Amino acid sequence: MPRVARDKGEFSTYHIIQRGNERKNIFISEDDRIKFLETTYRMKEKYNFILEAYCLMDNHVHLLINDNGNDISKVVKSINISYAYYFNRKYKRVGHLFQDRFRSEVMGDDNYLISVSAYIHNNPLKAGVVSKPQEYKWSSFSYYCGKENYKSGFVDTERILGLFSSNKKQSMEKYFDYVLKYEPNTEIIDVEEDKVILKKENVNYLESYQAAQEFLDTELQAVEKDIGQLATDKTLKKELIVKLRKNSCLTLAEIGQLVGGISPSMVCKILKHS
Repeated sequence: MPRVARDKGEFSTYHIIQRGNERKNIFISEDDRIKFLETTYRMKEKYNFILEAYCLMDNHVHLLINDNGNDISKVVKSINISYAYYFNRKYKRVGHLFQDRFRSEVMGDDNYLISVSAYIHNNPLKAGVVSKPQEYKWSSFSYYCGKENYKSGFVDTERILGLFSSNKKQSMEKYFDYVLKYEPNTEIIDVEEDKVILKKENVNYLESYQAAQEFLDTELQAVEKDIGQLATDKTLKKELIVKLRKNSCLTLAEIGQLVGGISPSMVCKILKHS
């Protein structure tokens, strides 16, 4: 099947997803992640593109890049080629490090841009790596919280924060709250694939509704309680809902049904306050 031409625009912002070949890890150590950031910074200096968000996971990378008039394919390939050369030489390997073709999507409007940025910053949380997005060291969320954890000016937060408020402090507070309460937009490219892949990397992943039911039964037996008692034990119910959300791809409705028949909106409310 012939490849479909990549959707490109002049002076556009792209959500880039680059995965390791055969979904293998592209980062083995912290030094590797630092090297990737250094490479991205160097290419940013060369091409003068604008980096608005990033997240480095073990086997894939998310970048939110405004091309600033450059060819986005050339920009991403330059980053990948340079980093792959370093990685292959360091680990004495040969062959492709990245999948042949990165995935990209042009941001259509400001609301979608904000949603994608929040999705990127929530990746470690959805993968179960951290309990809060601000705990993850290898994403740009710290820049949006007023802490530059790499190089000053590496990430341009001005446009996205400006969509929340013209006041810098208020915009950071509002964006922070937005990210913590974020629910993925199913229109974001790769969102479902990411969700399944990242959760399956978790050894506690629950493959089906039945597996989740068995897990719930085991958890309740361990504390000598039954499903009916969850109506009054809000702490336990909240704990179980969080575990089901992190370790499965069940819908909010399915999780609500499992924990005693509560509504999807109530499940969402509990998760937002967890």
